[in-house]
Amino acid sequence: MRAASLLLASMLAAACGPRGGRATADPEGPGYPTVLADPASLEGDFAAEQEVRMTHPRGENVFRAVLQKQGDELLLLGLAPHGGRAFLLRQRGDEVSFESYMPFELPFPPEYILHDVHRTWFLGLPSGERSALRDGERVQEETDAEGRVVERRFERLDGRPQGTIVVRFAGGLAPGAPLRAAPPDEVVFDNGWYGYQATIRTLSWQPLP
Repeated sequence: MRAASLLLASMLAAACGPRGGRATADPEGPGYPTVLADPASLEGDFAAEQEVRMTHPRGENVFRAVLQKQGDELLLLGLAPHGGRAFLLRQRGDEVSFESYMPFELPFPPEYILHDVHRTWFLGLPSGERSALRDGERVQEETDAEGRVVERRFERLDGRPQGTIVVRFAGGLAPGAPLRAAPPDEVVFDNGWYGYQATIRTLSWQPLP
């Protein structure tokens, strides 16, 4: 259990910012300035099992998670390498709760984990739009001939944090996915703000009634 916890701690710290502190680009920066969407505003319900491979300056880690959206609730269940629960992250409206089954505290606010989830799946542009200014950011999307999103980019207008977050969808993200349609088999989330990359493989997906 201790080995599993250390592995998860390393992965989460890399995913959400510098170990031992809040994920800020500088002492006066805004942290991770994502505006989380209210789950109730997202049309469609689903559950997906995923494998996530994190690549960061300290190495590489792999873990599995279950992501579920149903009604006004978004759940992310992190699984330890032995298959048991590592943590349960829940969002209802703008409220986030966190239950940890690990013998340590996270070195950052747990909601930071949700920021990458929302940017990957829920913070796209309305159909037909390719660029927009939103919440202090420039958001851009590239689509293929069938209207599927193949790349999504986020850049802060004030440069805090500097860099660009780029999300690439292998084969394209179909309209409505993952809420009402199956997501791509693989997505690469390249965080130029904090210097890590996540490769997300969807192992299974199903709509929920």
